[in-house]
Parts: sequence; C-alpha cells; structure tokens
Amino acid sequence: MKIIIDKYAGFCFGVKRAVDKAFEEADKKKDRKIFTFGPLIHNDQVTGKLEELGIKSADSIDEINCEGAELIIRSHGIGEEEYRQIEEKGFGYIDCTCPYVSAIHKKVQEYYKKGYKIFIAGDKAHPEVIGINGWCDNSAHVIEDEKTVDKLPIYDKICLVAQTTITKKIWDSVVDAINKKYKNAIIFNTICSATEKRQESAEQLSKKVDCMIVIGSRKSSNTNKLYQICLENCDNAYHIEKAEDLPAGMLKGFETVGITAGASTPDWLIKEVIEKMQDNGNIMGDPVEIMENQESVVDDGEEMEKQEDTTEDQGNMMEEYEKTMRPVYPGDTVKGTVIMVTDDEVMVNIGYKSDGIIKKEDYTWDTDVSLKDIIKAGDELEVMVVSINDGEGNVVLSKKLLDAEKNFNKIEAAFNEKTPLEGFVKEIVKGGGIVELMGVRAFMPASQFDVRYSEDLSSFVNKKVNVEIIELDPQKRKVVVSRKSLLKKQNEIKEKALWENIEVGQKLTGEIKRLADFGAFADIGGVDGLIHISELSWSRVKHPSEIVKPGDKVEVIVLSVDKEKKKISLGLKQTVPEPWSAAGEKYKPGDVLDVKVLRFSNFGAFVELEPGIDGLIHISQISDKRIAKPSDALKIGEIVKAKIVDIKPEEKKISLSIRELIEAIGEEAKEEAEKPVIEEAKEEAEKPVIEEAKEEAAEKPIVEEVKEEAEKPAVEEAKEEAEKSVIEEVKQEAEEAAEKPIAEEAEEAAAENITEETAEETAEE
Repeated sequence: MKIIIDKYAGFCFGVKRAVDKAFEEADKKKDRKIFTFGPLIHNDQVTGKLEELGIKSADSIDEINCEGAELIIRSHGIGEEEYRQIEEKGFGYIDCTCPYVSAIHKKVQEYYKKGYKIFIAGDKAHPEVIGINGWCDNSAHVIEDEKTVDKLPIYDKICLVAQTTITKKIWDSVVDAINKKYKNAIIFNTICSATEKRQESAEQLSKKVDCMIVIGSRKSSNTNKLYQICLENCDNAYHIEKAEDLPAGMLKGFETVGITAGASTPDWLIKEVIEKMQDNGNIMGDPVEIMENQESVVDDGEEMEKQEDTTEDQGNMMEEYEKTMRPVYPGDTVKGTVIMVTDDEVMVNIGYKSDGIIKKEDYTWDTDVSLKDIIKAGDELEVMVVSINDGEGNVVLSKKLLDAEKNFNKIEAAFNEKTPLEGFVKEIVKGGGIVELMGVRAFMPASQFDVRYSEDLSSFVNKKVNVEIIELDPQKRKVVVSRKSLLKKQNEIKEKALWENIEVGQKLTGEIKRLADFGAFADIGGVDGLIHISELSWSRVKHPSEIVKPGDKVEVIVLSVDKEKKKISLGLKQTVPEPWSAAGEKYKPGDVLDVKVLRFSNFGAFVELEPGIDGLIHISQISDKRIAKPSDALKIGEIVKAKIVDIKPEEKKISLSIRELIEAIGEEAKEEAEKPVIEEAKEEAEKPVIEEAKEEAAEKPIVEEVKEEAEKPAVEEAKEEAEKSVIEEVKQEAEEAAEKPIAEEAEEAAAENITEETAEETAEE
C-alpha cells in the first residue's frame, strides 16, 4: 500500500503564526491573565492544550472582567468595534490576525468610506466573515452562493471580497452572477493563495487515490470544504478529527491512500494519524518520505529501494546546493536585493533557494501609491520573513512588520526623551482617534487633540499631526499620544515672545477663535486679544457675527496692552480709512440721497448715508404735516429720499430733510392747480358784462349806436375792473388753502419750544 501526503496539508502561515505566538506567550505567562478572543483555531486538540497552559477562550470582550487582561486576537481577525472595546477597557492585546485577512479589512474599510456597498462571498456565521463585516458597520451583504445574488437589491457602486477559505468553484460562480447583475462592480479575489493551492492539490490527489483521508475539526470551514472537494472525486473519502477516529482495518483493500489536512490542523496531529495507520495493522512498518513532486509516499521496501536508487544522485546534488543557501524561518530579519517591481508587488533576492515576494500592503501604509514610484530594481532592502512558502514556492516578506518592530524601539526612546513625533490620523473612534506612528498603532484621547476640547474630530482624519507620547506599555504594545500637550508647550514659547515684543499701534495678523455678545477674541500668536464690538466696524454693529466668524484670518491694530493683567485690546476697524475723513468732499448741501432709516429718537430719525456715516432728519423735517413721533411717518430699515441741508464733517454731523422735498413738490402742484381756477374766474367775470351788453344792443335803436360807440371805453374799463376783482379774490383763497398746514405746524412747534438746534445738542449729549 502507498500513502500519499499532500504537500499543502496542515497549518497555513496565518494559523501557524497565531498558534506559535500563543504557545510562546503561555511559556512566559507567569501571573498574566491571557485570553483568546474566541477559539484560537478550529481545532479542539490545540485549544485544549492552550487551556491546560492557562490560556482561556472568551467569546466576547464583555466576558472578560479582570483588570490587566491580555487578549490574543486569532488569525480570523475582529471588527473595528472590538478594537475600540479593547482600548476602552484598557486591555493589552497581541494581534495575530492573518495578514491576508488584515488586507481584506483595509479594502472593505476603504471602499465603504467611498460609498460602496460591500459584498462578502462566504459563510455569514464564520468568524472571519463576521470580522470583515465589522469594518463596514456590519452593513455588508454576505453571499453564500450564486443564488443569493438574485435576491440582492440594485446598487450603483459595489465592492466584492471573499472569505479567504471559500472554494474557487463557489467564488467563480458568485463573480459570474455579480458581473451579470451589476455593471460597475469592483471585485477583489481575496481567497488565500495557500487555501487555493491546498484545495487544488487536494482535488488532484483525490482523483489519483483509492481512498482519501481529510484531517481537521468539523468546525473548520476550510477543512469541510476540503472534504467536499475530495468526496466529489473519490467515493472513499473520510473526514476525521484525530487519530482515534480512524477505525482498525478501515483502509484494508486500498492500494493508494491520500492524506490532506485543513489549515487548522497541526503537523503533530497529522503525524499521530499516520502512526495510528501504521500501528493498527493497516500498514505494518511502511516508511514515509516527503518527495519533491509534492507527494509523500509510504510504499513497500521494494518500491522504496527503486525510488532511493533513482533519486540518490539528485538528492546529493540538491543537498550540496542547499548548503550554499542560508536557511530562513518565519520571523527572521533578512537583507535582499530588489530584482523586479510592479505596481502591487516587489520581488526580492534574499539568497535563498526561492525569491521573496512583498505585496504592497506589506510594504507601505500608503494604499494609494504605486510601488514603482517608491522603489526600483537594484535597491537593497531589509525585511521580515512571514512565510517560507506562499503556495507557489515564493517566500512571503514584509517591510511593514519589520519597520513596526524597529520603530517601536524608536517610539520607546522618544517617550523616554520627551521627543515629539509626526503621526497620521487614520480614523476617529469612540473616545478619540487612532494615530499611525511610524507604522505603530497609537491612541489619542479626544481631550488631547487640541488645547480647547472639540466634539467633532472629523477634520483631523487623514491629517498629519505632531504628537507627544504620554503613555507607553512596551509589553502590551500600548501607545497613548497627545497633541494638546505639545501645543501647550509651543504656545507658552510663543506667548512669552509676544509679551516681550508687543506694542500699542502694532499691526498683527490673528485668527478669530470665539465670539461673545460684547466682541470677538482673536489669537495673535499664542495669546488671545479682545476686539470690542465698537472696534469691529466704523458702522453700528449689533453682534460680532455680523462682521467675523471663528476661523477668520484678520489684520488688527493693538489699541492697548496690560501686561500685568494679561489683557490686550485690538481694533479691526482701524485697518481701513475712517469714512468721515472724505465726507466733506463727497457730500454737499442740496444733495438728494437714498438713505436707510436706522433708529428713532424723540427729536428725529437717524439715517445711514453709507456704512460709518449717519445723519439726522429732525422730526420737523420728516413730513409736511404735524407728527407726534418719527415712527408715524417712517419705518426702521426703510429706504427714503432726503435732502442734505447742512453738513459739518469735523463734528461728524449731517442734517437732512424730507419736508423740503415734499414742499418743493407742493409748490409745483400749487401752480398747476391755480391755472384752471384763474381761467374759470376770468370767464365768470366776463359773462355778466358781455350778456348785459348783448341785451342792451338788442333793445337799442340804431340811432343810439353812435352813443354806444361813444360809451365803449367806459364799458371796457368797467369790465376789466370786474375781472380783476374776481381773480384777486380766488387767488387769495388758493394761497390761504396751500399755506394753512405749514402755518399751523410752525405755530405748534413754536408753542412746544422745540428747535433743531436743541435737538442736535441733545443728540451730541
């Protein structure tokens, strides 16, 4: 009988990394309280051993009620909210999230913020999918197969990612369905390359053998998928969790048996299964050897001898060649030379039998940059080994992991020396924000963002900030930073320099920080000065918000300085010419203007000619009729025409009149009204004289004509006298009617003893 062990069976890089770290922490546990966030892997044998060593599993953060607890985040990863909860409770954590899963988190978060609807191809109950969904506010649609796509709503923008362990068959069918339904879908194949290779290899192997054994937990998603793949190609496929699940004699009659294992299955468990197969009478004493052709063969002696004979020379040559190569292991720091660069990958010669690959997400924190723009062939790099095989024979490398490790030492030194560092605000979380500090994740409380507390911190996202480390726990990898403390120190230096150099009359640049009813406060270099409301504008101001708002950059003049009381008075209006300085040239008596009614007094109405220049219309000059108060004829804010009657720029006085305009209009109207009255009077005066003459002419004989001719001059004279008398009488009546209101008003004003001069004196007071 021949036993073939799949090359890709067992731990993937991410799982191995998490398990190795957990056992490492267990060894140095001492009195530490360590938990895994959910079962570390889907393998009861591994989790059982960890529990024996004192590392317990917690399904939620709320379950952990002890102070000083430390969490190991499993390779499946967690959501954004869980990180916030960990930080809020002050727990330390060791993040063992698989780098491939972390890359999915970043993609999901990036496109979710851009307004894309997130689709996840996978099992909605799987912890990896739950964690991915946590980076888009748990709003993703989880697609288990192509039939699910038909039930989904239509979206303008979607982004599709995959659970790392989903089968390629399911993925291809989902992608096909998505492309048919959505025109602008962005699709990322995030199936782990190791998972793909494991599934492809298991498929090929299951087609060659008589029996297929799949080792791994029944809770493991990727193990169950492996079993389904093998069952499709081999009728005699069996899924076992441990060696004890293998019944005696089960394999009798099979010439070839294939073995594969899920990503959560440790090597020692695979070894126990093989030993069990040898001990139970199925294969007595048959040897096992790992072959270069990706198959491990357990064969009878004769077969092995033939194999050994044909491969002995090749093996010796390979052994001699590999002696020239330095061994590498996950976690090693190595140097290499860049041999090829694409937009998303760097290939590096590290002096090993295989070249190393650095993906963009493992090289830089800047996801928008092209690697071609920051690195070129021939460059020397120092990197960390993540895995010695990515499924295609390449070594997986990371520059970011090494930088973070090195930079943590720099961060620790900066903390001890109180040296400021430049960081990058990645996101705002509950209670503060996450700051990337040389590749290290740091927390900045909301109270430490600025000197003055701000409720809204969104303006800081994606901004560079200078910070000071105020708390550091190297063991827990906990870093707390503050921008506020640094700003305070900087402000103290600026404030000292300002008080030493400030003088009355200086012109300074400031920033409006806040408003009050009585004025605005401006930062002029670490110190706030007050611009009183009366110093904001030459015109009347009801509230500072009419002139300035917080954040405005303004030029101001220093009006007064009190160094003892630390008070500075500033002027804004002094930076522009005073309007009255040109009023004498701009305005003249007799000018008719459109003016705005500003306010009333007992003696008149104040109006605005232009911002900063007001005038007075005395109550006696508002109307041609008697009024008790200005509001009887005018409204605040009303635009009216008025005539300048007097101007004294040196005293900042302008007197105006509406009445004079009304009277001028009245004179014109009076003349027009008199014309028809006079004509009518003239006609009336002529009528009796003419009629009388006509009657006399009819009665008189011709003999008397001569007499009439003689009397003509006397008749004409009498006629003219009559006309004159009537016309004068009518004219007098018209004049009296027109002048009556003015005469009455003048009489009443005199009775009250109110004069314009008295009003102006009152206004000045």
